[in-house]
Amino acid sequence: MRKIKSIALLALLMSSSLFISCSNDSDNENTAETSTGDYWPTAVNNQWVMDQNGTESTMKIVSSEKVNDDTYFKFNQFSLAQDGGLGSATAAIKKVKGDYFIKIADVIYNANGITGKTSGYEFIFLKDYLEVNKTWTGSYTQETSFDFPGVPVIKLNVNYTGTILEKGATATVNSVSYKDVIKFKFLMETKMEGETASSVTVEYWVAKDVGLIKMTSGSTVSELVSYSLK
Repeated sequence: MRKIKSIALLALLMSSSLFISCSNDSDNENTAETSTGDYWPTAVNNQWVMDQNGTESTMKIVSSEKVNDDTYFKFNQFSLAQDGGLGSATAAIKKVKGDYFIKIADVIYNANGITGKTSGYEFIFLKDYLEVNKTWTGSYTQETSFDFPGVPVIKLNVNYTGTILEKGATATVNSVSYKDVIKFKFLMETKMEGETASSVTVEYWVAKDVGLIKMTSGSTVSELVSYSLK
């Protein structure tokens, strides 16, 4: 049981570290305000090549889907670590006025002969109309279940806070100067019953009419190499 619980905790934390990432958003009670610009252009075939500590990867929008009155744009990949057979998830983005939502699908994984599923989630990644030092918060619960007799569903409770650090800034990334940049940080605090609470903070830079240009978390740095918009 201890081995299974450790696998579950790792799976939950890995899925929660998805570009930072975050369901059941408490910010949904707040009405989105008018956007100040397009800080993540969404169109099929838009792509961003990122260099993370010397390794390049391409994040590309490959399709779109209408859900009620909203349109989600799905990525080919979204920085989910796949070490140890933990699996992968699909991710999509939508924009409602000045609110940018990231939606992560369920994660199906296989580790040490045990298969399971971690539930997906949706969260507000950015509110582009907020002023410097303003914040937004949310919380959600993720569940991991196993195809193993007698193993209960394991729940992870997550609280997160986004904070605007800079607006209208200029940032140089890989010798390219970007204007109208918003810098913000995203703090996630996770707690599973019987385990010590943990937290992670990621800082992001997004440029108007470009998208993500940089992110840092501890010693991990990911920077934009090139991009193509349709």
